[in-house]
Amino acid sequence: MTPSPSPSFTVRAVLWDMDGTLMDSQPFWDEAFIHHCQALGGDPRPELVARMTGASIRTARELIAATGATRSWDDPATQEVFEAIAHDVEASVSAAPPLLPGALRITSALAEVGLAQAIVSASPRKIVEKVASALGDVFAVLVTGDDGVGAKPDPRPYATAVERLDLSPEDCVVVEDSPTGAASARGNGIHVVQIGAQKHFPADPGLVVVPDLASITPHLLLWAQR
Repeated sequence: MTPSPSPSFTVRAVLWDMDGTLMDSQPFWDEAFIHHCQALGGDPRPELVARMTGASIRTARELIAATGATRSWDDPATQEVFEAIAHDVEASVSAAPPLLPGALRITSALAEVGLAQAIVSASPRKIVEKVASALGDVFAVLVTGDDGVGAKPDPRPYATAVERLDLSPEDCVVVEDSPTGAASARGNGIHVVQIGAQKHFPADPGLVVVPDLASITPHLLLWAQR
């Protein structure tokens, strides 16, 4: 039997997006956003609520102000509203982490084979820490919206994770569900396993598409042709 050729790369770390990839907390964010903005006389119109998906902390504050609940994104009152929203989400996540099917299985399997893992998320650190705990604290690095490293599609969030792991982009693979997240990873030259029905960037050979998180295996992350 002819041996299979060795891959021309070695994956040493898997970098995970969180919301929409490892869990689905968006309904918590939407509900809290609507509640707190309405309580202050704001109008959280559907188009503003829709923009909360994947929003950075700065964008979330801009959306709060856009409802009319506060005067501007940098109004101290806006920060208070955001903190109240985040507190509600943290409580909901703590009570029942909305992990997606396959999240615990795959992160545990990667830990067992010795791969480093990181979460790279725009969510506040307290919420990211709750999710990391629910997944068994298998993550060496957490990059969060509180870290001041920009927001996806800016390449800096993933660049920060790679730097904190003391690795290089070619040592890593990213798992993402959103086009902004995929763009952030690809901006560093990191290969991406993208969850979804349709490839975000059809001409980019650096993306491998799978239908859902449950379809991801260690073999796919370690040996998929790049």
